[in-house]
Amino acid sequence: MEPKFPAAPLKKNFLLVDLGKNLLLVFLSLTLALGLVEVALRIYNPLGFRIKGNKILLPINQDEVIYYHSPKLAKIVKIHRNSLGFKGAEPPPDFAARLTILTVGGSTTEGVGLNDEKTWPLVLESKLKKNFQKLWLNNAGLSGHSTFGHLILMHDYVSKIKPKVVLFLIGLNDLGIESLNPFDSRMQMGVTFRSLDGFLAGLANHSEVFAALLNLKRFYCPKVCPQVGKEEVDFRTAPTLEVAARDQAAIKRLFKARYLGPYELRLQKLLEMARQQGIVPILLTQPVLYGGQTDTVTGVDFSKVQVTRTMNGGLAWEVLELYNDITRRVGKEQGVLVIDLATELPKNSRYYFDLTHFTNAGAEKVAEIIYTELQPYLARKFPGYSSAGAAQASKN
Repeated sequence: MEPKFPAAPLKKNFLLVDLGKNLLLVFLSLTLALGLVEVALRIYNPLGFRIKGNKILLPINQDEVIYYHSPKLAKIVKIHRNSLGFKGAEPPPDFAARLTILTVGGSTTEGVGLNDEKTWPLVLESKLKKNFQKLWLNNAGLSGHSTFGHLILMHDYVSKIKPKVVLFLIGLNDLGIESLNPFDSRMQMGVTFRSLDGFLAGLANHSEVFAALLNLKRFYCPKVCPQVGKEEVDFRTAPTLEVAARDQAAIKRLFKARYLGPYELRLQKLLEMARQQGIVPILLTQPVLYGGQTDTVTGVDFSKVQVTRTMNGGLAWEVLELYNDITRRVGKEQGVLVIDLATELPKNSRYYFDLTHFTNAGAEKVAEIIYTELQPYLARKFPGYSSAGAAQASKN
């Protein structure tokens, strides 16, 4: 007589096999579906997103709220990044038909401490709109970024949208650097597991599907991040520093021998990249509060205020002017308009809430200085957009 075995384990094995087959079928179906979506998005992406993963890691469609406790700044500062990751209006459908301008720089361009509409680029836009039709301007300033970061921005992003004009406010964040700083390198991050956003961003570099998921997440889940920001500097109690003449000479020799040549090459590369894309570059020298003078508001001698561990205001200004001189010279040699903000912006603490960043009044003054030189230049360069030119054409 044949022995009888219990049927339950056999039945269980069949169920496990069926479950495995079903899971495999689901997995293969999802893989096929994602593959088809990936191919379709590579052929045509109807979402219109321009930021992909970390090739340029910008916070698109993001809102932030920062609280300040400074009489020179608004108590609540609201910041919005548009679908490009910049400050300002969304790119219009007829982008190519407009007088399009980007401002590129670090925190003094981005406008740390200021509401979006109070940053000098957007104040400048409001002034230029009185003279030009179909004008679009965005503030592409990114805090901490040097010319290393600007080169990445130009290559990965600006060259794709091709604005007609780019204004570069550069120099300060290039002091004493030989490679990408942490702010610059954020645009070249790989896959990270520190956050869902970072993980998706890393995968998005290789996949249209993950790029779409990341941008949808950023669009529908804007980041509102209240935090206490920088306080203004009390210049009257700021520490001072004496630097011996011998040490001053040694520091300037170091910068001339080690840092200025590479900075000039990066500057030339920026201008070359712009012109290769048909973009008109404009250079702005870097203004700061410190230097060899006494502030008329506070009575503080900014030449003695400590700026870095080894430099006071007088020495730090001389070093920064070495960079500004290169900007002036290269601009002149290449026929590029140079607006000398470093010279034209008064060293007055009314215009700064710390040694480098502008108050609302400072940003307004910066925009006014730039406008005075930029408006007639643009009118000559792009007469078709000038309101005066359009009025004259209609008369004819």
